[in-house]
Amino acid sequence: MKKFLYIMPAVLVCMLYMLLAALAGGITGFQPIAFIYICCPLAAGILLRSGKWWGGLFGIAMGALLVCNSMKIGAAMTAALAFGIVFILYYALMCFLCAADNKKK
Repeated sequence: MKKFLYIMPAVLVCMLYMLLAALAGGITGFQPIAFIYICCPLAAGILLRSGKWWGGLFGIAMGALLVCNSMKIGAAMTAALAFGIVFILYYALMCFLCAADNKKK
């Protein structure tokens, strides 16, 4: 069950982005920067599943990107700020749990 928690944000981000891109006009709705937002939680989930606690740093980096982008754009992006903080806290917790599991072994 815990291994699924590592990959769950990547699955949710991919599904959400695919839905938004499909609504925006198919393949032309894809933005190149969005692949960073898809690849970061995917890489973090795969590395955390394999027992590498530092894999969660990719998820923390994605959360930091969301927070930075929300600060640049202004008040219209408060949702990005909230999601960024949630990603940072979630992946920090997952890093801690993965490191604790590795220490037990």
